[in-house]
Amino acid sequence: MIKKQVTKSVKAGYQGSTHTNVDTSALVWRIASKARELQLQRVVPRREGNLQVKPVPDLHAVGLRKFETSSLATFNKKIIDMKQGITYQLEEDEIAPCRMGVDTDVDQEEPSEDTSVLHDDD
Repeated sequence: MIKKQVTKSVKAGYQGSTHTNVDTSALVWRIASKARELQLQRVVPRREGNLQVKPVPDLHAVGLRKFETSSLATFNKKIIDMKQGITYQLEEDEIAPCRMGVDTDVDQEEPSEDTSVLHDDD
């Protein structure tokens, strides 16, 4: 359904999805020209249709703000505390460590839930 909507909106035929390289440069240039014509990269306060459109947040800016105010701030605080000699209790990892043995003979082991039997390693 989405491919039909996109091909209809750019007035182009379906290009296919085979493993051959498809030249989509004509479509890209058509979309770029239309975006330039409609000034989609510029703020146009009295753009036709603006009153009916619901504004949406800039997701890149929202994500960056969230990253800067949460995880990055926490990380930076821990680094500063460590430099000042303030210790804290290490977090306990809830994920079990992976079992790796040097002396393990893979051919001798019975397959288990942790072992993949889908691939031959020979």
